Amino acid sequence: MTSSFDVRALIGERVRSLQEYAPEPPEEAAARLGLPLGQIIKLDANENPYGPTKHALAALSGYSNYHRYPDALSRRLRQAISHYVGVDAANILVGNGSDELIDSVLRLFRPGPRGGGIAQVLNCPPTFGEYQFYALSNDMEVLDIPRDEGFRVDVAAIEALCRADPRPKVLFLASPNSPDGSLLPDADLLRLLELPLVVVLDEAYIEFSTANSKAGLVAERENLIVLRTFSKWAGLAGLRVGYGIFPQALMEGLWRLKSPYNVNCAAQVGALATLENLNEAKENIAKIVAERERLIKKLREISFLTVYESQSNFVLCRTRGVPIEAIRQVMERRGILLRYFGDPALRDYVRITVGTPMQDEAVLIALRSLDRRGGHPSPSA
Repeated sequence: MTSSFDVRALIGERVRSLQEYAPEPPEEAAARLGLPLGQIIKLDANENPYGPTKHALAALSGYSNYHRYPDALSRRLRQAISHYVGVDAANILVGNGSDELIDSVLRLFRPGPRGGGIAQVLNCPPTFGEYQFYALSNDMEVLDIPRDEGFRVDVAAIEALCRADPRPKVLFLASPNSPDGSLLPDADLLRLLELPLVVVLDEAYIEFSTANSKAGLVAERENLIVLRTFSKWAGLAGLRVGYGIFPQALMEGLWRLKSPYNVNCAAQVGALATLENLNEAKENIAKIVAERERLIKKLREISFLTVYESQSNFVLCRTRGVPIEAIRQVMERRGILLRYFGDPALRDYVRITVGTPMQDEAVLIALRSLDRRGGHPSPSA
């Protein structure tokens, strides 16, 4: 029986402006490239090549209460995060990855039919694309303040915008930023906190940097929110565990908005076990940081690359005279997956996740082969 109306016409207009995000898993890449799964080297998503700690894996293996609902408040995990970060557990909310928390923040401030809320979101591209995605999906206006060629935030432009239009806004900033791995200077953050802004500072990669987390500053600044995650440093990207440190004034509203049972049992068990025994995780972080510095040094020997300093677990490179498609071709023939960009501002860039030394060496061998041939991949490369 057919309906008397076109159901597609009822879909909200905002959906038309959203771009689907569906990265290719290794199994699909192997099938597309006609290669064995074991030959795929996945360095496109900033994942931890060493995976979860042994203690986390043992805890997950020994867990058997999957027939029970998880703790809806993540009580034990929030307490462990409190000790890890050094903030009160009452100011911590755990989410299904940081993505859910980005959405929660915007739903918290989204204007309602009776007024109130915040209508505008400031975005500083190039940066993590989910800030814009969730803003648009919440019917909020996105104002882009582009970064300069060195990926620095244009603080003066944000200040000028706030002077011209003093209505409160939400500002998302990642530090370290993706895709380049740069840190937001402390002085810039303090300037921004003086403006009529709710500043959401995304510290997804902070464990790989020399900077101190700004989580402790939240208690002093009611307009600062800090987001963090277990996806990168803890090797738990597949379990989706993020958390936010929020001003106390926002907690009641966030608890009301939170989806019931939003963090599943396995996610809570894996994250808690990681925090119970940090030594292995810290060793893996140290290995990644050391390998990042080695990789940057070796990449700078490739004549057609400009290599950016990074405080994260990835390295951004800009190509000169060699088409990105040539790089993609020579990499994929070897089963190597890197991050390429659809954004015109990043069309000449490639981002390389720091892998194991052996994985990174495979990338370097492929790049050297291009360098020797003047940027032209050989037919059998």
